[in-house]
Amino acid sequence: MYVEDTGTKPTFAFEENGKVIGFISLRQHFPEAWEVHCMAVHAAFRNKGLGSALLELGERWAAEQGARFLQVKTVAETSTSREYAETRKFYLAKGFVPLEVFPELWDPHNPALQLVKAVNAA
Repeated sequence: MYVEDTGTKPTFAFEENGKVIGFISLRQHFPEAWEVHCMAVHAAFRNKGLGSALLELGERWAAEQGARFLQVKTVAETSTSREYAETRKFYLAKGFVPLEVFPELWDPHNPALQLVKAVNAA
């Protein structure tokens, strides 16, 4: 689904040697409210600033479109996944704040945590 969505949603990517090593796709919910629909960085390229650069690019682009808020959903802290713990830590460090947990949005084993950030003051 995410691969198909990159063809229809605003998507920005970094490549190395002709291969995508990281991307971010955005989704508009309302004129002033956008979402990080999907963001991924290849494991070999993590912790090198690529995720930060992608997020900054996405935030700036969304703000230019009139966005005031950017949200992202990830698995809540009740998950024992180390990878999702790193994901939450990343977004918190980038200024996102937890807004709500949806225990069954995806399924009971993957409660969704919604985080939000102001990207463009009114």
